[in-house]
Amino acid sequence: MRHQLGLALSLLMLAGCAGKTRPLDAGLYHAPARAYSLSLDSAAFRGNVTLTEQCDAKGGTLNIWDSANRFFRIDYLKIGSHPMADVPSFASERTIDEQVLNNYLRDILPEMPNIDDFQPQLQEFVDTGRGNAMFAVVSMKMKRSTLPDGVTNPRYYYGFLVFTRGDLVYVLQHRADTYQPDNLKQLLSGLRLDMLVPGVLRTQTIKTIAKQQEGALDVSKCG
Repeated sequence: MRHQLGLALSLLMLAGCAGKTRPLDAGLYHAPARAYSLSLDSAAFRGNVTLTEQCDAKGGTLNIWDSANRFFRIDYLKIGSHPMADVPSFASERTIDEQVLNNYLRDILPEMPNIDDFQPQLQEFVDTGRGNAMFAVVSMKMKRSTLPDGVTNPRYYYGFLVFTRGDLVYVLQHRADTYQPDNLKQLLSGLRLDMLVPGVLRTQTIKTIAKQQEGALDVSKCG
């Protein structure tokens, strides 16, 4: 049921290419174009993870569900090319982080058809252990008609962690059922710590992972 709530958030922005996956329990995920590498045994996750990815020339998205049906998402956006990162390249990293977050709040969340309303709860810059990032929490209310059977509370909380490296800006996201900003901050910062930016070329490494996982990750469309 919670998987479906996460799915409503995963259908945004990038539909140019997509790969469906089966659960993975070990190894590394390598994003296209060396955008980042992610440890799949990150302490942020509970148990095995299931991944789906989308990408185009302007950026990419990784949707993640762990064994507890908790939803995570990592977007990477090319500055000056992706509509959500239409920021001058000479802008400071802090300015880029703020602008990209504002774009999400202004342009993406209002377009989500399953959301009745959303309310920003918190915005602040934080030290993730790998540099500064913009952290934010938004309260969202799902339309009751879209709630899966057995889910009675339409309100949940969505956390963002936004940081810039080189010509890319990264947006880490997680949904939670209760408003616990310190926990969200710790969880997303932990996910950031388990990311290597820039990442490893996936051409060779992905062949090894695919062989080990018997084709668990379809990467043919993301290059």
